[in-house]
Amino acid sequence: GKGLGVRLSIATLNARHTFAAILAVAILLFAAPANAHVGSPNVFYEGDAGPYHLFVTVNVPAVIPGVADVQIRADSNDVRQVTTAVTRLAGAGSQYAPVPDVAQRSPIDPHLFTSSLWLMEYGSMRVLINVAGAHGAAQMSVPVPSAARRMLPMPPALGALLLTLAIALGIGAISIVGAAARESRLAPGSPVTPELKRRGWRAMAITGVIVAAIFYLAFAWWSADARSYAAVTKLFKPPKLALTVVDGNRLAIRPSPDDKVWLRYKVMDGILPDHGHLMHFFLVRTPALDRIWHLHPSRQPDGSFVDALPSLEPGRYAVFADIVDQSGFPWTLVGSIDLPQINGTPLKGDDCGGDAPALTPSSDSAVDALDDGTRVVWHRDSAAIRANAPMILRFEVQDQNGKPATDVKPYMGMAAHAEIVSSDLQVFAHIHPSGSVPMASLMMASTNSSDSMAGMNMSDMNMNAAPISPELSMPYGFPSAGHYRIFLQFKRADKIETAHFDTVVN
Repeated sequence: GKGLGVRLSIATLNARHTFAAILAVAILLFAAPANAHVGSPNVFYEGDAGPYHLFVTVNVPAVIPGVADVQIRADSNDVRQVTTAVTRLAGAGSQYAPVPDVAQRSPIDPHLFTSSLWLMEYGSMRVLINVAGAHGAAQMSVPVPSAARRMLPMPPALGALLLTLAIALGIGAISIVGAAARESRLAPGSPVTPELKRRGWRAMAITGVIVAAIFYLAFAWWSADARSYAAVTKLFKPPKLALTVVDGNRLAIRPSPDDKVWLRYKVMDGILPDHGHLMHFFLVRTPALDRIWHLHPSRQPDGSFVDALPSLEPGRYAVFADIVDQSGFPWTLVGSIDLPQINGTPLKGDDCGGDAPALTPSSDSAVDALDDGTRVVWHRDSAAIRANAPMILRFEVQDQNGKPATDVKPYMGMAAHAEIVSSDLQVFAHIHPSGSVPMASLMMASTNSSDSMAGMNMSDMNMNAAPISPELSMPYGFPSAGHYRIFLQFKRADKIETAHFDTVVN
């Protein structure tokens, strides 16, 4: 079998390193946070659980097993109770949720509910949210990629304390056995003979060898377990890409042959279309972040991808390739390439591109006027943006006269797409009005639940639907402080537009 769903055999590693993982969780507070999937690991989702509109944030732990913090914000006062549980996204066990936890309502904000859930397995999971309120009961499923993003270090002080206690236990065991062999059969007050003393020393020596062997085996197991955990952690780091330009303007795309841990699981052999495409491929020119291309390469018989590039200006481009494997787990493959001037083919289908001024330390914007007169406004709050604070990014598309545009249409089945890139390229996120959850994963989650999306599939989405609202919103939370550029892609009539916005996150 292929794909992460079948590869849930990885979860059998849990049994081998349960102690190490639990200890890692115990010392989580001593460790610095880590980034994964290009620096934006948390899940943001906005949608409807029946009649209730919710904004869900899942803060994914850095280690597995680990505790995920879940925040659910309701739009109205109609919600009386929220419960949460976690299951696999698909396959064995996905239909059998554990006893749900009751989310706690905030005493300050009655619309906010919070809960904590243990993620015990690697792979594609889902958080089941059950809502009870004035309009009855409803359910929502939110896919969550559960992955170890780092191996937490042992704090030196804690390591020294544990080693000291272990040595003390070993010495105590040797002393107890020696005393038992030497004196356990003596009557009270009887002297210890030289033979008894020798017998005690012999017992202590034998026990010392046994204790030393136990110490050796324990350290050997710990090291082997640490290597296993490190291998799993490496698996879930953003895989590398190998990129080659052929025939002047064709880009060959395949996983790097050096990424042997990731290649071993043959993820690329089983991937799902997301928004109608097997791969969403992004080229961002660095360091200015002044060009972006959102392309959709074609899969080849050998499993690689090839894209006929549009005309590109020369420069170094950071590359991000989004795919979803057959278990619903999202991956972002990363790389970079130096490109010469490319005399390519015109854009077609859902491919698009955009340009912007070079990003500078002082760049900050809330309005972008495009070449055809389209004006896009980012309705920002007056307060400064803070890292790790869930928020709704709200945009408005206006026509040449500053009026709300009346010809905005869905782009690949969504009102818009956005790419968020940090100036240091440590963060890349591809989001939509529903949030950071891939549509393919969301469809799988809904299949096994009673929420409002159950039974839908990508073909239900009319790519040429009637005009939609020019007000575009997307849930997100910037994962760290820094300077960010947002590229917003939407469609007016039959033209795909790209607007840009810059912001500093505190």
